[in-house]
Amino acid sequence: MHEPTGVGRYVRNLLRFLPALDPSFLFRLYLPARGNFAPAAGGDFGRSGMNGVEIVFLPVPAGPLVGRLDNVFTWTHLRLPLRLLRGSDDLLHCPFYTLPVFCPCPSVVTIHDITFDLHPEWFTTRGRVAFGGFASASARKARRVLTVSECSRRDIIAAYGVPEERVIAVPLAADPEFRPVEDPATLRHVRRKYDLGETYLLHVGSITPRRNIPRLLEAFSRVRSRAPGLMLALAGRLEEPSPPLAPEIASRGLEGAVKVAGYVDAADLPALYTAATAVVYPSLYEGFGLPVLEAMACGAPVLASNASCLPEIAGDAALLVDPQDVEAMAAGIWSLLADAPLRARLAEKGRARAAAFSWQRTARETLEVYREALAGERSGGGPGAGAGISAGIIGGGSEPGP
Repeated sequence: MHEPTGVGRYVRNLLRFLPALDPSFLFRLYLPARGNFAPAAGGDFGRSGMNGVEIVFLPVPAGPLVGRLDNVFTWTHLRLPLRLLRGSDDLLHCPFYTLPVFCPCPSVVTIHDITFDLHPEWFTTRGRVAFGGFASASARKARRVLTVSECSRRDIIAAYGVPEERVIAVPLAADPEFRPVEDPATLRHVRRKYDLGETYLLHVGSITPRRNIPRLLEAFSRVRSRAPGLMLALAGRLEEPSPPLAPEIASRGLEGAVKVAGYVDAADLPALYTAATAVVYPSLYEGFGLPVLEAMACGAPVLASNASCLPEIAGDAALLVDPQDVEAMAAGIWSLLADAPLRARLAEKGRARAAAFSWQRTARETLEVYREALAGERSGGGPGAGAGISAGIIGGGSEPGP
């Protein structure tokens, strides 16, 4: 079963709204035609086209070297630049950290965060190589650098020495599908499907070192001694270099109380959020923390970390705790369990907070960044004058693994 990528959702949502904002732009989406990383692109975007978007599939060159050429690196740094040399694009937007080494047109790159440079110990060697060197070089080369929070913007400017005016924070948003689920049968269905009781905490996100799961398990074990029926659901894939969770769970005597759900069908997430007693997100570092907004949009009270961008995203609509302090985390969880009025207040504030973020806003502010990057490139007074402007965007199939 296809598992949509984060970058695929980002591009898909941008392209829902960008074409209608400025008819002088033609948006061209570049995707791999087949091969090792094509299914992600096909699953996120399909092959039938999108309104106002031309989809271009770049095939793997035929011949004896086809096996060596079918990968993210050669697609980004060889196959895509060869296509760009035709001169049909005025601007290239790479939405996932890396510009081609050779790019014949002005460019914009999205760098969601630079955790791989700030905390390399949280990544595999492959992940550090895939992200780190290319991200810093891309940030210095791009006309504009997009990121998703002011926290990440500050980090990029400080770490890479990019002038402040070239780095722009444009926040993300929860998808429209994330809203409270009112049908009791649907809520019962997800509880049965994932073997959850009436009272459970939910964590959504890949299991990586930054997500702070061992401390969450310790805090959960302390709270569960006072609430024996409480369960914890971990929805997300285990990713290297995180060790297996089973020993961590067993060492605390939490077998049966912690449900490691792995990748969860996106269609189930709104109901899982809605049915949760609280959503817990004690991450050590995030570029944005989209599950916080998704949970809020579904009316779930949220406990989140007070670190990195999360106070910026959550505002006063979540209970914020020190992610390094297990006692504070346990106390926060207990407060949410024991205080129904607190849960109700956070749920109400959370829905309002989530509504302040929208993909329409993200697309509008992204388009302004495109215009800035193109300023002075075209005759007749800049972008929008005369003939149309073609913006090429790399799709979700180019996302490397961690």
